[in-house]
Amino acid sequence: MANTVIKINLDKYHIDGEAILVVDTPERSVPAKGGIRIRENLTEEEVAALAAEMTKKCLLADIPFGGAKGGIRLKNLEEVEKAMYAFGRELAKMDFLPYKWCAAPDVNTDSKAVDSFIAGCASVMGWRKARLAATGKSTGIPHELGSTAYGVVLSIEETIAELNLDFKMTGASVIIEGTGEVGGNAITLLSEKGSVILGVSDITGALYCETGIEAEKLTRLIEQKKSVKDLAAEFPAAEFQADPASLLVKQADILVLAGPGRSLNEKNCLQLKVKLIAEGANIAYAQHALRDVVCARGIYSIPGIIANSGGVISSYEEWMMETETLIHLPLEEKWSRVKKSIEKRIKRNIQELCAKIRTDGTKNSYDLTLEMAEERMETVSLESKKLRVLTKRINKELEERFAVYTG
Repeated sequence: MANTVIKINLDKYHIDGEAILVVDTPERSVPAKGGIRIRENLTEEEVAALAAEMTKKCLLADIPFGGAKGGIRLKNLEEVEKAMYAFGRELAKMDFLPYKWCAAPDVNTDSKAVDSFIAGCASVMGWRKARLAATGKSTGIPHELGSTAYGVVLSIEETIAELNLDFKMTGASVIIEGTGEVGGNAITLLSEKGSVILGVSDITGALYCETGIEAEKLTRLIEQKKSVKDLAAEFPAAEFQADPASLLVKQADILVLAGPGRSLNEKNCLQLKVKLIAEGANIAYAQHALRDVVCARGIYSIPGIIANSGGVISSYEEWMMETETLIHLPLEEKWSRVKKSIEKRIKRNIQELCAKIRTDGTKNSYDLTLEMAEERMETVSLESKKLRVLTKRINKELEERFAVYTG
């Protein structure tokens, strides 16, 4: 059960919407972490589920943050920056930021939106404290650089190697759900690895070509904010379907899920024609039981709490650089630090997960990952207990030694 739920009606800012913050696991020494998702039909249940996922993600990545998630149910998506400013300002008035929660981008938010959130905070608490209230800002390490996608592609590469799958990154065929920050950057990174992009989708439809879609041209058009429906005219050899879900059941080696989540359902899980799924999206499955269905079909699925953790790892590095007053470093130097951190943390998790898969392939990968999280939690709890005992003993010795000076 969530520890804290805050709801803020945005009517006073003449915005048709409601901001929601759910803190799943607060920490005493550092803030809880989680991005801000904006959708017209966003619910508290969705935000709470994402907050719980963030708790596991931080634990697995060996990051000391607690888990949280922010969201704004917004009628007009042209008011994203205005709504973000309002959200930041109202939370700052509650003295909740920056020590209890640190925000970041998510669905329909980017570095500019985060800048607006920080500006709202700064209008109450000043700029220095406000800068600690969010990561992924334009003057920090913008998530548009592709930290989440970098982790997704790395997790794919490591899984293929660890499980000795019957295909390689070079030449692997890929379909990608979503063309936003995660999906768009994944197209670039996968094509650089020599993979062949067969299809992409967004809310306007799906595009698929058995012989592949030219990745460089595709990336350029996506950067111009072209929708998949608009892309159809640019790739006449590709098949366009108005239903974006149609892409999920196409033939490919790899399926990258980078949409809003819960896209794998009871129907399409039985129709999947891929060998490996990388969950770039949070909560990729509509129901947990469907993971067993996919596993029984011999399809490997890399859980989002590992695969898409590059975003929160990047956020942690940015937060650390803010606290260390190193945020002024050149972007190339900051990005190098982020990539090294992602590689270290995700490689460790993939290696551990694949070892569990080789030992017990009957369990779905998400349940195996939860076992990893529980083992990490036990270790953290044991170390915390040892530290408390040691601190108590030292304090008692010091009190006895210096009692003479206090009478």
